[in-house]
Amino acid sequence: MSRDISLLKPSVQDMVYQAIAIMKAQSVQYAITSTLRTVAEQQALYAQGRQPIDVVNELRVKTGMGPLGPSDNTYTVTNCDGVKTLSNHQSGCAIDIVPLDKNGNPSWPDKSDGQWKIISDIMKIAGFQWGGDWAKFPDYPHYELKEI
Repeated sequence: MSRDISLLKPSVQDMVYQAIAIMKAQSVQYAITSTLRTVAEQQALYAQGRQPIDVVNELRVKTGMGPLGPSDNTYTVTNCDGVKTLSNHQSGCAIDIVPLDKNGNPSWPDKSDGQWKIISDIMKIAGFQWGGDWAKFPDYPHYELKEI
């Protein structure tokens, strides 16, 4: 799964770089965890929490993604199957960004953690919609533009 900003649509890249400049100016610690996704990558993510762990890991390994442990297969991470319902990651219009923990590693803290608000406020200034605002399936790392 790519973390390469240059694979996003050019207008989206510009907005990401604008947000990154603000985050750097404010010393916000973050990690980009996903940009452009293939159909196979999206299908592997969609299987998580819906299929047995051996099926999920077979799909992940085929795409070059690392295998998950059983505890990581107890929840879903996307409602987009990659075929019938496309993710904006597949069109280069979405990016996932998470805060860093105290050791500088990507983290997915509880939804009440203030780091999500700091990053989301900056991404919104740059023009992104935040998945954390979604009522039905909040997705805290997710930022997107509708297809452009």
